[in-house]
Amino acid sequence: MWDSRTAGTQRRAWLSAALLSVALLVAPLLFWLLVPHPDPVMAARREPATALLPPPQPELAEPREVEVEAPPPAPPPPRETTAARAEPVRGVVLDSEGRPSAGAVVSCRDEPGVSASADAEGRFELPPEADGCTATAAQPPFGEGEPTRLAAGRDNVLHLSAAGGIAGEVVDQSGRPIEAYLLAIESFQPAGSGARGSVDGRARKVSDPGGAFRLDELAPGRYVLTVSAAGRPPTRSAAVDVEAGRTADRVRIVLPQGATLRGRVVDAASRAPVVEAQVELDSVTSSGANAISLSLTDSNGDYELQGVPASGPFSVRVRHEEYMAKIVSGLDARGAGSVRTDIELRMLDDGGSREELTGIGAMLSVSSSGVTIAGLIEGGPAVSAGLAQGDVIVRIDGENARELPLADCIQRLRGPAGTRVTVGVEREGRVLDVTMRRDIVVR
Repeated sequence: MWDSRTAGTQRRAWLSAALLSVALLVAPLLFWLLVPHPDPVMAARREPATALLPPPQPELAEPREVEVEAPPPAPPPPRETTAARAEPVRGVVLDSEGRPSAGAVVSCRDEPGVSASADAEGRFELPPEADGCTATAAQPPFGEGEPTRLAAGRDNVLHLSAAGGIAGEVVDQSGRPIEAYLLAIESFQPAGSGARGSVDGRARKVSDPGGAFRLDELAPGRYVLTVSAAGRPPTRSAAVDVEAGRTADRVRIVLPQGATLRGRVVDAASRAPVVEAQVELDSVTSSGANAISLSLTDSNGDYELQGVPASGPFSVRVRHEEYMAKIVSGLDARGAGSVRTDIELRMLDDGGSREELTGIGAMLSVSSSGVTIAGLIEGGPAVSAGLAQGDVIVRIDGENARELPLADCIQRLRGPAGTRVTVGVEREGRVLDVTMRRDIVVR
């Protein structure tokens, strides 16, 4: 009986446990079905486990230089302006007396190529890019004016520097005034570094009982004058410095009496006299101040040229329409009253050559660097010696050529065929000395 009761009790216990398990399973399902709930939401994507871990730390190492492309340079800050860039820049140019200066050229220093000329009332107009630039005005005979900052929207005023002058007298070797002569500016070097300027180098006639002269409206700078009178060859003054607004006075130029060159001009082949050949001084001055009249040969081919330099080398040019022109160089009266030279001319041919001379075969000009070789004659001594166009002549036979006018350099390079000359030239910052033998050059 105990066993039956025990079995019944165990069955009831197992049944209760089974019912309890079913209830625990069914209850959540009923709760989910009966309780309202939101729409299902997609679960966020889970990153790989490695993304959740801190990044691996590199091993410590020495710093390494890494090339990084540099950013482009920042553009320069715009120039300060006082008005809209679209507005032109206008103004007026006045001379030292406050008068409008017609024809003056206004240029921007910091805007190359931006320039304008003043009209009849001295007024100018520059494009908008001139707003804020530093400008100057220039007009011969005045020097370049003071730099002025321009601004659009206002009436800019530029002033030209004041002109200067030279006053003096021309006398003979005994101090007596020469009443009539030709006067010209032989050379001019503007004052100040980078200054620009030009002068009127044309010869002018001067007639004054006291031999006095005066040159006004000259740009500041250094001047060399040339004077010549009948029977007196072109003679240069010492350098004269002219300051703005001032006159360099008491300049005295001594004009000596010249010598006489005599001789005969004949045909080189037949030795017959050449009649009416012209004989005249050549390249004794770079200006037109040469008062020495040419001489014509007579029926015997004889000539007499009065007023050649009494000392120092000089040249004469001989011309006739049927003959090649000839430059006879290396002449020197050596202080004597006269000197004689006979000249042979060659008939013109079909070769095209029109002139012959003796020298090095180089053509010279004046540049900002000094006396420069402007051209070379093919086959001449200068070409054979290796001189080149653009070479600046700095020495001639040891003398400083930078202090010599163009005409003096020409005369010193010319000379009788077969004689030697040493020339120092500057090329690409180097000075080369070349010795060559003068020869006959035909061009």
